[in-house]
Amino acid sequence: MVKISEIVYTRPDKDEMLSKLAEFKRRFEVAATVEEFFAVHEEYKEFDIREGTNIRLAFIRFTQDTRSEFYAAEQDYLDEISPEIAVANAEIAKCYLTSPFRSELEKRFPKVMFVNLQMAVDASDPRIIAEQIEENKLTTQYSKLMSGIVIDFNGERLPMSGISKYFTAADRDLRKRAYTAWGQAIEDNKAELDDIYDKLVKVRTAMGRKLGYDGYSPLGYLRMQRNCYTKEDIAKFRANVLKYLVPLAGKIRAKVDKDLGLGQQYIYDDNVYTATEPKPIGTPEEMFASASKMYNEMSAETGKLFDAMVESECFDVMSREGKEGGGYCEGLPAYKLPFIFANWNGSAGDVDVLTHEFGHALEFYKSFFIDSEFLSSVSMETAEVHSMSMEFLAYPWIELFFGDKTPQYKFTHIGGAVTFIPYGTIVDYFQQTCYDSPDMTPAERNAFYNKLEKQFLPYMTTDGLPALQDGRRWQRQAHIFQSPFYYIDYCFAQFTALQFLALSQQDYKATFDKYIKFLDYGGTKTFTELLDACGLMSPFEEESFELVVKSCEKILGL
Repeated sequence: MVKISEIVYTRPDKDEMLSKLAEFKRRFEVAATVEEFFAVHEEYKEFDIREGTNIRLAFIRFTQDTRSEFYAAEQDYLDEISPEIAVANAEIAKCYLTSPFRSELEKRFPKVMFVNLQMAVDASDPRIIAEQIEENKLTTQYSKLMSGIVIDFNGERLPMSGISKYFTAADRDLRKRAYTAWGQAIEDNKAELDDIYDKLVKVRTAMGRKLGYDGYSPLGYLRMQRNCYTKEDIAKFRANVLKYLVPLAGKIRAKVDKDLGLGQQYIYDDNVYTATEPKPIGTPEEMFASASKMYNEMSAETGKLFDAMVESECFDVMSREGKEGGGYCEGLPAYKLPFIFANWNGSAGDVDVLTHEFGHALEFYKSFFIDSEFLSSVSMETAEVHSMSMEFLAYPWIELFFGDKTPQYKFTHIGGAVTFIPYGTIVDYFQQTCYDSPDMTPAERNAFYNKLEKQFLPYMTTDGLPALQDGRRWQRQAHIFQSPFYYIDYCFAQFTALQFLALSQQDYKATFDKYIKFLDYGGTKTFTELLDACGLMSPFEEESFELVVKSCEKILGL
């Protein structure tokens, strides 16, 4: 079996790729029969899989060590060429949309594929290539800046992702000092962070206006594949978060205060839910053995995939200097292998990220076998349902990781899921406002972020902490810089995952089967169509909030 570390990377040649894509376009256009069209489709698919795997491999290796001169240069090169490649692929997308065999194509491919292809075409335009290149450079600059920060704390040299292990420490003073050091790191780099984001807002606004929009938002929605809900729907969701989930989060934090005697809660209390921190037991190797046991007992399919990924070295989970922060799952379609990247730091989050990203991995694996997936992938909020729901579906085995701390873990995990949604809503609301008002100054952006935190997180404060009290906490949220408008997807997904949690308490097997059905659809339905097909509630209806709140209150004993 192939090992990820042994896969040979070959730099994609831009001119060769553009020439090949132009050839595919010509052959699609002159296809005399639908059979001929499908034959070209198969070749194009093989080409896309091969080149896409190479590009993803370079990204993986860059994030594994952002100090690598070779892969840093490769990432810069790919940032340069990707806008032109995207435009060339959009030209091919038009061939599917305008084909004289469209009726025959619609019998083979799902309807949503054509909707998504049209959105991709509308979002890719030669007129904005220069701005896209600049955007790529700025997001890579942000990644390099954040991954290069090292914080000397508590006798250790820690990356930004590493110091977060202290955010859940039982010692309140230790948490405060960790947050202070973390905030100071943002403060020390605020000039460059302000400059990068200011330039990103302006270059993205310029892109939107070049395409005839008032600003960036309509283009951002196209790029995020918003194919079944609108800005107005999100505003309705946001209002219901304020009405239902902010009070629920307040009840959760009030219980934490009662149990721990915190009094005024600060940002450094936000990740603490129990008097004793529930940390995973065992070495990393023992945790992987527990995960193998869990996934083999969960189903034959999950067990086979997990063990194959371990054998192929598809996990890079330990935090280290030079490694990019955060976690992700990426697919290598040429090898039908998902790859999981994380930054374990000894906290309960290590288990969360393992189960979360394995949900993505399972979806990636299933999608490798769906013909239309490379043309029309799963939308982001749908993909996050796969991952966040897997965190809850791991509950029957969670004692393997936490032993007698399992009750504390569950309260922390469910409480964190509920309180996350108001935070995630802030991130989206903040971005929406920044792009609706692109001339805001950095100070105005920070003031607005502070205002949102007081509205959606009324139970805590950032007073007395450098950078954070000035409204700069958003600057550590990579999505704001790298993937505008992404974050609300997490909120919709978390809301849906809480439904899976509630259902699993009643009938685990039926719920797991429903989850697998949800995954099996892949990118063949929109998010709202998937919810309907699987008998799940929509996050845009007020009734769904009433049901989720009632269920969570019962599970948490509130």
